[in-house]
Amino acid sequence: MTPFDKFNISNVSKKLNTINVKLPITNYEPFPRDALRSNYMFKERFVKILHNGDIQGGFTKMITSLINFSFVRSLVAHCYSIKGPPPYDPVSVFLLELFRYIDQYKNMDKFLEVLRDKDRGRAYRTYAGIIEENIPTKGTFSNFKARLGSRLYNKIFHILVGVF
Repeated sequence: MTPFDKFNISNVSKKLNTINVKLPITNYEPFPRDALRSNYMFKERFVKILHNGDIQGGFTKMITSLINFSFVRSLVAHCYSIKGPPPYDPVSVFLLELFRYIDQYKNMDKFLEVLRDKDRGRAYRTYAGIIEENIPTKGTFSNFKARLGSRLYNKIFHILVGVF
């Protein structure tokens, strides 16, 4: 058994299937794609493991290449309304939080500085579906947590960390 066996498609599928059984599917209507400030879309990408065991593109590329996080929309749809200003796609916000956790940015300001950087933040923006001119602010994350409530937010975030 190699250290990478936990990343083979069989093991990842088993983990996802146990999570998917627990997820309720609801109407996505509060999330019309043209009215969101960001737009996460799952895209399979080739993940290359280097000779030294590192993953080309890092864990953020690996996790977003193997897992479709669209299910998050159905978990938070009841917290949104079709009225009001366009929100960020909740998947985008959760993925940015997950990336910050994975890459160990304890300070949100430092993470947002990297996210705004044209080159260093490109991968984060691409994988989360963030448009360069619509980069969220620190307040976006606070408002998002308040909209969902700490209980729901923490429950979903722990699911995502568990998948990772």
